[in-house]
Amino acid sequence: MMTNYKVHTLELGAFTTESGEIINNLKLRYVHVGYTGQPLVVVCHALTGNHLTYGTDNHHGWWCEIIDGGYIPCHDYQFLTFNVIGSPFGSSSKKIDPKFPEQLTLRDNVKAIKKGIQALGYRKINILIGGSLGGMQVMEMLYNNKFQVDKAIILAATDKMSSYSRAFNEIARQAIHLGGKEGLSIARQLGFLTYRSSKSYDQSFTPDEVVSYQQHQGNKFKEYFDLNCYLTLLDVLDSHNIDRGRDDVDKVFQFLETKVLTMCFIDDLLYPDDQVRAVGERFKYHRHFFVPDNVGHDGFLLNFNDWAPNLYHFLNLKQFRRK
Repeated sequence: MMTNYKVHTLELGAFTTESGEIINNLKLRYVHVGYTGQPLVVVCHALTGNHLTYGTDNHHGWWCEIIDGGYIPCHDYQFLTFNVIGSPFGSSSKKIDPKFPEQLTLRDNVKAIKKGIQALGYRKINILIGGSLGGMQVMEMLYNNKFQVDKAIILAATDKMSSYSRAFNEIARQAIHLGGKEGLSIARQLGFLTYRSSKSYDQSFTPDEVVSYQQHQGNKFKEYFDLNCYLTLLDVLDSHNIDRGRDDVDKVFQFLETKVLTMCFIDDLLYPDDQVRAVGERFKYHRHFFVPDNVGHDGFLLNFNDWAPNLYHFLNLKQFRRK
């Protein structure tokens, strides 16, 4: 276990959301790993993720293998991950604040993270990285351009919520409204199906096994994830559209000196390769990598050896030609 490991909650005072609602005292739970002099990596987590990117010896974090595996080595960088607001793991949400806003957007999330980074005294981000909902946060942070960002990695995310994803989210919502906690189990089972390809299911389970596997995932989830928080975060996902109310996104992205890597995973139902690649092509400096053999959308959390060497290579590129 690294000694220079800190889990803490910032309290940042009044915070106004896009809808005009107010959080009286914004709480942001975060993890910092490493030493303050090192280059900064900001990791943005996905829908049901949390701030525990690295984790501890007893409970490995969801990206421990990326850091310990040497792809973004822990002795070369310091790492910062915030729990997004609306999520049940310590930041402001319906779980800890009965007056938490009814409407929350991705832009609210990113505004809160921006405040957190500023409160900790950082001005420059060496590596900004996130998958799925985390990748959407990366795009919004790049558009806001409040910090100098050297390299940004967007994994399995597109520049707006697709009709297909939106439809799944709506079914999840209806299940929760109808069935409460049991509905949350169904929502999770539905979500799991969209995160993995049919091929990966056929390779992993018999038809009988898959039923008990899905039920196990749903039952586990309904006990540890707050259903009101899940509804909040579905709204956050559905709100994502980098161009909403803006006509200058391409101009801003073309202006940035940030080197951008987009990565897509084969058979990702939610965020197909052409749409992920199209995000990167909006930037001045861009590379794209298609991961040809993986499980689908959840690929950024699994089988790191299939794709993380490309991440490592990108982070170590010294020279970058413009498109």
